[in-house]
Amino acid sequence: MLLASYSGVAKADGLAQPTPSVTDTYVKGAVSGAKQYIRNYLAITPDCTSMGNSKVAVMTEPGHGQVIVENGESYPDFNGDNVRVRCNDRKVPAVLVFYQSESGYVGADRMVLDIVMASGTFYRHEFTINVR
Repeated sequence: MLLASYSGVAKADGLAQPTPSVTDTYVKGAVSGAKQYIRNYLAITPDCTSMGNSKVAVMTEPGHGQVIVENGESYPDFNGDNVRVRCNDRKVPAVLVFYQSESGYVGADRMVLDIVMASGTFYRHEFTINVR
């Protein structure tokens, strides 16, 4: 597959693909066959009001399990210098991401998510999941 990038847009097979603002990698753990919380995506204003749900797209499916994306609520975890730190003591609307391996699978798995936050920020998050 030919991949070219220009003006913040990558082209693969003739289809325009947006380039993420930020790419981060994470290492997580999971118990074989169990539904494991991976992380949340939320966007709130300084008064703790939701800006709306983020859009999460699975770009690379795990080879030995599944990604589960649900709308729900979660506690924010803003650091002390963020004006929204006072929101950390209450649940707010969020998109929740879980991973569940095939029953009996033990080893490493990988998944890639593209996330567009309600604020408009575009992330690509790559996860390595150590299944035990």
